[in-house]
Amino acid sequence: MNKFKSLAVLTASLCASLTLNGCFMPRAHSMGASLMNVAHQPRVSGDSTNAEISLGVNAFGGFAGEGANVDNVKSGGGNVSFTYRMGGLVSPIFASASLGAFGGQLEFACTESRCSDSELKYKEWLNSEAGKDGYSFWDVQERLLVGADFNPGKYVIVGFAGGVQLFQGGGDYDDMRADLDEMGYIRSLEGRAAAAPFTSFWLGSRIGHDGKWGSVVAEFDMLYKNSIEDWTSAMMLNYFHTSGFYGGVIWNSQLGYELNVGKTFVF
Repeated sequence: MNKFKSLAVLTASLCASLTLNGCFMPRAHSMGASLMNVAHQPRVSGDSTNAEISLGVNAFGGFAGEGANVDNVKSGGGNVSFTYRMGGLVSPIFASASLGAFGGQLEFACTESRCSDSELKYKEWLNSEAGKDGYSFWDVQERLLVGADFNPGKYVIVGFAGGVQLFQGGGDYDDMRADLDEMGYIRSLEGRAAAAPFTSFWLGSRIGHDGKWGSVVAEFDMLYKNSIEDWTSAMMLNYFHTSGFYGGVIWNSQLGYELNVGKTFVF
């Protein structure tokens, strides 16, 4: 019994030590670690096996979003992307490169379970004048991906892709995030620039015979940066018209809900 008591005391001491050393401190992402808001547009015709080159442009924006220990996130930006679709027997395969930039303003907050009443230093700072201020941010993002798009039947669209996303950022938010990390109030998960692998999956449907009224696609993206509990994600639901115009709604784990509009030009 004494051995069990000793083990319990040792375990409790270890947990307390880990907590005091900051392993469970509130975390803060760079806003650049959010998934790029680039929607995947399928071929207009599911029967096409021709090689294609397309140029896509889009703009997005959101208000009062919430991320990891940030709140009232107001953001907006745009992207440009180039996609090459192969032809013939390998027509489902495509490669894409995207470049984007966005910025905005936010407030530090306590939105996660680990940011509990035991985190007194960060809680006290949030109640200070500096903790109630708004902070600006800006980020440039790039991504490269390779994927495959399939059309099982006349109406169903399904596919997946993987690649790497990079970002470079700055602003008042990154400055304060670095200061809070140095003071031991939070754990800053990224610097001002980083790269990480990501995956994308989508499922959709063409509307009408041969998709003459367009298509609707739901997409789920995941960025694998840091440990598994720190990964960021995004979900999109977009309607694509046969003319190339599209629009929809995005939920981003760092930026909150956003509206998205764009146009794709196929050559």
